[in-house]
Amino acid sequence: MLVPVIISVIYNENDLWAFIISALITTSFGFILETATKPPERMKEIQRREGFLIAALSWFAASIFGAIPYLIYGVFNHPVDAWFESVAGFTTTGATVLTDIEVVPYGMLFWRSFSQWIGGMGIIVLGIAILPRLAVGGMQLMGLEAPGPTTEKITPRIAETAKKLWAVYLLLSFLLIVFLLFAGMPIFDSVLQSFSTMSTGGFSPNNLSVGSYNSSIIDVIITIFMFIAGMNFVLLYWSLRGDFKRLTRNSELKYYFFLNLSVILIVSFELWSTIYPNFFEALRYGSFQVISISTGSGFSTANFDLWPSFSKWFLLMLMFFGGCAGSTTGSIKIIRIMVLLKKGYQELHKIIYPRAVVPIRVNAKPISPEIISSITSFFLIYLFIFLVSTLIVMAAEDLPIITAISACAASIGNVGPGLGEVGPAGNYAGLSSFTKVVLSFLMIIGRLELFTILVIFTPAFWRR
Repeated sequence: MLVPVIISVIYNENDLWAFIISALITTSFGFILETATKPPERMKEIQRREGFLIAALSWFAASIFGAIPYLIYGVFNHPVDAWFESVAGFTTTGATVLTDIEVVPYGMLFWRSFSQWIGGMGIIVLGIAILPRLAVGGMQLMGLEAPGPTTEKITPRIAETAKKLWAVYLLLSFLLIVFLLFAGMPIFDSVLQSFSTMSTGGFSPNNLSVGSYNSSIIDVIITIFMFIAGMNFVLLYWSLRGDFKRLTRNSELKYYFFLNLSVILIVSFELWSTIYPNFFEALRYGSFQVISISTGSGFSTANFDLWPSFSKWFLLMLMFFGGCAGSTTGSIKIIRIMVLLKKGYQELHKIIYPRAVVPIRVNAKPISPEIISSITSFFLIYLFIFLVSTLIVMAAEDLPIITAISACAASIGNVGPGLGEVGPAGNYAGLSSFTKVVLSFLMIIGRLELFTILVIFTPAFWRR
C-alpha cells in the first residue's frame, strides 16, 4: 500500500494519507497476528485442511484490507461498494462500480490496477516467493491457488518456482509498458494498462477503456499481450529459455489458439456484413473483443452490447471457456474443456466398441480416472453455481435475463463486463448491496477454482 504513495507524491494528489493510514492499519493487524501466533522451533508441514483455510482466508483478508483506501479517501461511501471494487481487483475480474473513473486521483487508479497485477499471478504465489516460512507446504498452497487442474513446477524447490514465475510476469509487464510507450500512450496509462493486461484484469484509467485511445497499434499490442497472458506461464518460462518445442507440442495451447482464431473469424465476418464496411476494421474490433472476453481481460474498444445477437452469444460462450491452465485467466479453462470433449468421444467409441480401451491423453500422456472425475465434478458444480446465482440475482433485482446471466457468468469467470446493463457501456453500480455481495463471492470462488472455498462449508472439513 506504500507503493501508490509514490504516485500520489509524483502527481501531488490529496489521497496520500489514505494509503499511509491504510498501510498502518494493515501492518498493525499483521503485527498482532505475528506476535499472537509464535511458530514452533521446528516448522511442520502444512496439512491439507490448513492449506484450504489459509488460501481462502488470505484472499478474503486481502480483499477486505484492499478496500480500506477507497473508504478512507471517500471513493466509495458504502463498504460493500469498496469491497466489491477491491474483490474485482484482486481476483482480476475488472467489474467496477465507479461511474466516472477519470475523476478518481492517480494514486487510487494506480491501486486499482496494482491490486489486479498482484492478484494475477497470485497472492499466495507472491507470499511463497518472498516469505520463506510459506515455503513449508508451499506446493500445496500454490496448487490451491493456481488456475487449472494440475500444478507444474519449474524447479524442485517451490519457492524458486514462484520466483521464476514472477520473473516472467515482471519481464512481460515491462515489455508491454515499453511497447505502449512507443505506441504513443502516456507513461502512467502504459503502466496501468500493462498491469491490467498481464493480469487479464481489465481495469482502465479511462471511462471508455482501451477504446479511448482510438489507436489500431495500441489495440494490436494489447490484443497480443492479452493472448500471451492467457497462456501457461510455465510454458512461457521455457520459451524464454529457448525451449520452443514445449509450445509446439502442447495440445492445450493448440486448442486455445484455434478456438480463439475460429471465433475471431466468425465474429469478424458477421461484423463486416452488418456493421463495419471494411473487413480489416471488423477484424480489428472483433479480434480485440474476442481475446478480451476469452482471457477474461474485460477491456473494450467497442460497445459489443450493440453487436448482432449471433456475435454476442459467442462472446457469452467464451466467458465460460477462459485461457490455459497456469495462466492469469479465470473460467473453466481450455484443458478441462479438452478432457471433457475427449471423455465424450471415449463414451461414443465405447458404444460402438464396448471392449475397446481408449485412454484419454493430454500432451501424449494418459490422464488418470481421478483427474477426469475431478474435472467432470468441477464442470458440473461450476454450472450449478452459475445457474443458482443467476436465479438469486434475478429474484433480488428487476433485471433483464441477459443482464443477470452475463453478470453471473462474468463474475464467476473473472471476466468483468457482461451484457445489457452491466455491458461495456455500463457498470455494476446500479445493483443492490445484496447482489454485489453475491457477485463478489462468485469472483472469489471463481478465482480459487471452486473447491478451495466450497470444501470449507462441508461438515467433514471441521471434523477431526
